[in-house]
Amino acid sequence: MKREEKRMILIILVVTIIIIVGILILKNTKKGKEENVAPEENIPTEKYVEVLKDGTKLNKSNKLKEIKKINGLEISDIQLTYSNGTAVILGNVKNTSNKDINLTPIVLTLYDEKGKVLETLETVISPVKAGQTVQLNVGISADYANAYDFSIIKK
Repeated sequence: MKREEKRMILIILVVTIIIIVGILILKNTKKGKEENVAPEENIPTEKYVEVLKDGTKLNKSNKLKEIKKINGLEISDIQLTYSNGTAVILGNVKNTSNKDINLTPIVLTLYDEKGKVLETLETVISPVKAGQTVQLNVGISADYANAYDFSIIKK
């Protein structure tokens, strides 16, 4: 072999080694970046839900906190939770009239943020004396903890 041929082979060998080292460095750099990305843990996918320490989902929608009125009754302080396969709707029902109100059958409807009906429930409000307050307590065997609003009508 001539000296020039040996030199050319040496140059090709050096360039090949540099390319291989460069590829390995790039590969390791990408792998390191992927490993440093923090996993997306506990990012709520439910906009109106706070998950409590015990795993219970608590609805935080301000629309659920608005007072609803129906035939002399004022429904307020609604709390919607979901735990162990059951959603529970609790609230205060105050008789704002000057007469006692008997057992009142109602239809309670839960809505999402776009106004779509999530669930329609038939239930009753316990008898309530004038000026007194009773508790509304409705259970659902489904997860509607992310509801946005609700309505109540007399059945």
